Amino acid sequence: MSEILTTKVTTINGRFHCRIIDKATQRVKNEMACESRQDVGYCMRYMLRMYDKCGGVSLMADASRHRRDAEDGWKNTEPKGKIWYPNQIPVKE
Repeated sequence: MSEILTTKVTTINGRFHCRIIDKATQRVKNEMACESRQDVGYCMRYMLRMYDKCGGVSLMADASRHRRDAEDGWKNTEPKGKIWYPNQIPVKE
C-alpha cells in the first residue's frame, strides 16, 4: 500500500502552518498553525492522530499513534508556545 498523505510546513505572517495534504488531489486535509518552530512536531502528530482516529487510512497516520521515544516517553506531548487548532484557522474556498 502506498502512502496517500504528505505533510508540508510553510511560514505565513510569522506563523508556522502545518498541513496534511492528499497526494492524489493535492487538497489540504487538515491545517494547524504554531508560533514556534519547536511546536511543528506537536502539530503534525496531533493532526495525524486525529486523522487516524477518525477512520483515515494511512500508514503515516497509524505510525504517529504508536511511535514512542525510548528515553522521554511520548514525544511532543505539550506545546511550548501558542497553537492555532484547525477550528481556529479561517478556511478560504
